[in-house]
Amino acid sequence: MSLKIAIAGGGIAGLTAALALSKNGHAVTVFERAESHEDIGAGIQISPNAGKLLGTLGLSDAIKEISFEPHVLALIEGKTGKVLSTLPFKAMMGQRYGAPYLVTHRGDLQAALLNAVTANPLVEIHSSRLMDRFNNNADSVEVAGKKYDFLMVADGINSRLRSQIDPDARLVLEGQTAWRATLPIEKAGSVQNAVSVYMNGGAHLVAYQMGVRPVLNLVYVAGGDQPPNAMGFGRVAQELINSAQDWKPWPLASVQSDIWHKGRAVMVGDAAHAMTPHAAQGGAMAIEDAMVLALCVEKAPTIEAAFVSFQAKRQPRIKRVKALSRQNRAIYQMSGLSTFGRNLVMPLIPPSLLLKRLDWLYGW
Repeated sequence: MSLKIAIAGGGIAGLTAALALSKNGHAVTVFERAESHEDIGAGIQISPNAGKLLGTLGLSDAIKEISFEPHVLALIEGKTGKVLSTLPFKAMMGQRYGAPYLVTHRGDLQAALLNAVTANPLVEIHSSRLMDRFNNNADSVEVAGKKYDFLMVADGINSRLRSQIDPDARLVLEGQTAWRATLPIEKAGSVQNAVSVYMNGGAHLVAYQMGVRPVLNLVYVAGGDQPPNAMGFGRVAQELINSAQDWKPWPLASVQSDIWHKGRAVMVGDAAHAMTPHAAQGGAMAIEDAMVLALCVEKAPTIEAAFVSFQAKRQPRIKRVKALSRQNRAIYQMSGLSTFGRNLVMPLIPPSLLLKRLDWLYGW
């Protein structure tokens, strides 16, 4: 049976869900607050668990056209510049997990999704439509004066609709700021072919090429709101930090919610469970949410049962990914004597074992 579905939010979660739901024959209306989908955001990592799902929507070629495949993930001691560990992304990811590990610009990924959505006759997009209210009925949900079979709330970390589903949901400030900047790729030097993480006491720096664009994406994460400080980093990291002039702050926050659905409305992505970026999985979890929800809608006997199934499937995984992000942050920003143990142990762990520990994430 074909359903009429409304989606609040035209970001990665909303557009992916629109494609997945329309693939099953449902009519989808996307409400997006922005006037147009412009060149927004910064770098994003498309790990194999997300890339495989985008492939099932016929987007493999479009994603490859906008992406760069880094050779390795390099974990680097920030002060000395010594590489402590590497994960061979290009050599092992595709073979092990069925999709490569890619990096791109968030705006380019969103544009690729939007192109596919725009070409889909079952999807309608309304821009400049800020949605801050919906009405649940017994067998429908009313959005912008029209009735739909259900509403998917995908309006991001600052969701205006979240409190209607879970009044007790909390937006938690993490006490850290991610500063973002770019550099021309010719200044990348030895970091050009890698996702490089420079680990320092209380701060860390991430650098990687932003897809096919000739720029290097930089993310500096530290406590408080002080601008990036190169003191304490080695020469390469110092040069990257000092060369970038356009640092923009992004206060880190997460969303804590135990209830993701109410009546005929359900939350996905950052609206339900925004997380810190230290596992580079925020976008991937939004893509997974969208695909799992579409699957649950097809398999469950009722909409309400589909929502129950969706939450039961997704919450344990989201909890585990959030824990990984917190663990990574602790490792990246170790200080004092604990760094001695980290720097001693990391080089001893073979890459194959490191990947095996992440099979649950990338092999999903």
